[in-house]
Amino acid sequence: MAWFYCFVAAIGLSFFGFGGGDKYDQGYESAWEGEDEPSSWASRDLKEGYEDGLNDADAYDEGYYDGANDHGPKYLDDPFYMDGFKDGKED
Repeated sequence: MAWFYCFVAAIGLSFFGFGGGDKYDQGYESAWEGEDEPSSWASRDLKEGYEDGLNDADAYDEGYYDGANDHGPKYLDDPFYMDGFKDGKED
């Protein structure tokens, strides 16, 4: 019966955001993978990670487009834009 209580405790902890890794990183990765935006019930860290990841992915996509279409680079100081730009030039 003790395993049952441990199981219920583990589910409760994961439901309320304890355990299971860094929420910011999970949100960041889910944005890059094109997953849906976190729900309103999600943790603040998860939402912030998602927003930051979305912004970085957008910068990469813009750079890729500019590089692939022989446009000059616009944001030389943005590493995500420049990575996308270089990848776009190569393809």
